[in-house]
Amino acid sequence: MPIVSRYSSEVRGARGTASRAGGRAMSEVQRALQELLSLDGRPWVVSCYQKLEPADRQAEKFRIKLKNRLRRAGERVAVLGHGRAEREEILAALERIEHFFQFPSNLEGARGVAVFAAPGLFRVVRLPLVLRSRVVIDRSPVVGELVALAETGTRLLAVVADRTSARLFDVGLDAVEELEGLVAPDATRAGKFHANRKSVPGVGEYRFHNRIREEKQRHLARVAEAALRAFRVRAFDGVVVGGIGVDASALLPHLDASLRDKVVGVLKLAPKKATPAEIREQALQLLAEVSDVQAAEAVAEAEALLPSGWATSGIEPTLRALHQGAVRVLIVDHDATVPGYRLSQSGRLTTSPVASRGEGEPVAVADVLDDAIEEALRQRARVLVVRGAMARRIERLAGLLRFRAGR
Repeated sequence: MPIVSRYSSEVRGARGTASRAGGRAMSEVQRALQELLSLDGRPWVVSCYQKLEPADRQAEKFRIKLKNRLRRAGERVAVLGHGRAEREEILAALERIEHFFQFPSNLEGARGVAVFAAPGLFRVVRLPLVLRSRVVIDRSPVVGELVALAETGTRLLAVVADRTSARLFDVGLDAVEELEGLVAPDATRAGKFHANRKSVPGVGEYRFHNRIREEKQRHLARVAEAALRAFRVRAFDGVVVGGIGVDASALLPHLDASLRDKVVGVLKLAPKKATPAEIREQALQLLAEVSDVQAAEAVAEAEALLPSGWATSGIEPTLRALHQGAVRVLIVDHDATVPGYRLSQSGRLTTSPVASRGEGEPVAVADVLDDAIEEALRQRARVLVVRGAMARRIERLAGLLRFRAGR
């Protein structure tokens, strides 16, 4: 019996997302979505997502873990219902993916990479972030993360300023563009006040420093106006500001209220010396740090709401709530692997091999956590991934609920 894709409904729903650029030039993620969603009639697709953040790159730890994931995926090919020829092709695709990650030049400038391999296809998409490293073999590409990125967006306006100038950057999913900047037209040369030898010592010093302060405030007000114009024209998703040392956040009080609500964080750097690549790397790192903070807050919220039934902790309770559409935030342990099953009629994920009445026979899946992520993304729930001590507090899977799910 042919295997029906677990993600077919998601693929159909994502077609509109890929075709909409919202008045912007299409990003690499959107272009990849268009291509991947046109893969009708393919017998199989390997979808590989790999995190490449600094912690993953340290001592190239990600290579060992990736190799193990590819090996486990290869071991499952025999039970997926493919013929011998197809199984050999899939194993060859897995080897090609492993070979791709052996070359550092293929991974430069990315904090995550998605690779999709199928007959006649080897598509690489560099990403600003990856939720969880995983390898999935299915009848259709696993594109939930790409859809989420295309819909929610991570396009940032970066504004870095000092006392006399400002630079603006359009930081996108896969590139950064420097926009037209500003230079203060009337800036007084900075430095210590030097009184005229014939005057009384200190006379004019107050006016000198006060003039510099006024010039700085006028300059930052102009920068804030330029930032607001750029934000409205290009429809950014967020704002980061930056500058030198304690002045890095000096622009914040001057921003329009609509912009202040969109501020992601503050970068500390030298505006005149910063390169576009440095701006992008620091902006994406800031996004990752914000995500970590939000994940920690979600874990604490789940612990507080668990007694009232507005949260779940543990694999089975969370999978059942997810099947009922009750999960608004799914919290996943990045490093856990939990083999399980999907019931053929209802589609519910479970770790139990026992068929439930009216839900069909259990079909083995390599990792119910990977499938849970895709299901949550399909339902437009938010997915947060935790590691280490934070992960040990959630029993591998947890959820914040839209409504209290039934048993």
